[in-house]
Amino acid sequence: MTASRRLYLLLVLAMVPLIASAFYNDTAKIGLALDVVILIAAIIDMQLTTSKKLISIERIVEDRLSIGRDNEVQIKITHGGAAGGNALKCQLKDDTPQDINKDIERFEFDLAPGTTAQVKYKLFPARRGSYSFGFVSLRYRSFLGLFWREVRARGQVRVKVYSDLKALHDLSVKLAHSSEQGELHQRKRGQGTDFASLREYAVGDDAKAIDWNATARRDRPVLRTYEAEQEQRLLVLVDAGRMMVSDLEGLTRFDRALNAALCLALTGLTHNDQVGIGIFADKPLLYLPPKRGKTYMNRILESTFAVQPQMVEPDYASILAYFAQAQKGRSLMVVLSDLTDPVGSQSLLSGMANLAPRHLPFCVTLKDRQVQQIAQSTVPSEVKTREAMESIYKRAIAIDLLNQRELALSVLTKRGCLVLDAPPQELSDRLVDKYIQVKARGKL
Repeated sequence: MTASRRLYLLLVLAMVPLIASAFYNDTAKIGLALDVVILIAAIIDMQLTTSKKLISIERIVEDRLSIGRDNEVQIKITHGGAAGGNALKCQLKDDTPQDINKDIERFEFDLAPGTTAQVKYKLFPARRGSYSFGFVSLRYRSFLGLFWREVRARGQVRVKVYSDLKALHDLSVKLAHSSEQGELHQRKRGQGTDFASLREYAVGDDAKAIDWNATARRDRPVLRTYEAEQEQRLLVLVDAGRMMVSDLEGLTRFDRALNAALCLALTGLTHNDQVGIGIFADKPLLYLPPKRGKTYMNRILESTFAVQPQMVEPDYASILAYFAQAQKGRSLMVVLSDLTDPVGSQSLLSGMANLAPRHLPFCVTLKDRQVQQIAQSTVPSEVKTREAMESIYKRAIAIDLLNQRELALSVLTKRGCLVLDAPPQELSDRLVDKYIQVKARGKL
């Protein structure tokens, strides 16, 4: 219990007669009388104030939070007193993890007897990892307003911040809906390995697909059509090296790439493909071999939970060769990295090119919209000379970075690699769409 401003004010007023007693003897009695009155009022106030035992607090929070998302936390405060009494003037503060931002620091509300109040706030974690909540501290004003009585709920809990679980949930719902509509497992005719049916030749068809035996029997050109393989092998590799440490629109490049990698893994498992995942820096940090089944997704989530990027330079050629050799058959090898400097980009290009033709390499990079904005900016005429020179210099660097990036991506395309360069907010959706296109066209 702590004193309120009201009590301090009364005590200051009671001191005035005592100070004045140095000049007027009679005022000392007035001061002592005021002190006695304040003491009696304080005792009565403590007796009339609601007991802490009547107040209960419950914090409701998921034990798994999503990085880069607003995660809601609810706190319920219940007054167990008989209905009809005076409402309490309450202030509440939750001891949240220091490294996680929240939108509201403190709540103020009234709590009537026999009722339950509910407050909500949002946490925005920018880093994965384990975090601890402390106590929920509630204080309410006494009956006469002379004190604040405090209640601390023993709500110490640990939570884990994972990659974007909300995006995975939304994607799972979308994939389930597609499956119900017959879009997910429909037979896709085109280039593949599984025979589907025969049909008559049409202008523009590939002559290599003509079935000459059937043509002889029917006395007209007949084609063999195939359906794309539905159970393929997908290996998703995420770069955790130096180029992935920097922030990109609120999250590290690595976390942006990992979010997209997990969405791709979930899509592959939903399509009944064998899906594996690897994370590497200057050496392999994690490798889960390709397997089928949606339950494998939980293992992938738990295994990637604590991996963090490192300030080291990967040897892309040897690391990608290591993962490639671990695959028993032809695989779609998706590498999520970035092209932020010439040295790292050249090493990545060599490593990706070496994957073909045994595997189908797919390079995915994160587009920095801030660099694009700088490259497209213009210098206003009213800007001072020094500032204008700095702007021109930044713009020249941004244009050079974009040109190098485009050159690297074009080289990858010419060497038989699939390429996707997308901004972080669009990366997961575009990567999933690209993967479904690869399956539909039977490129594996």
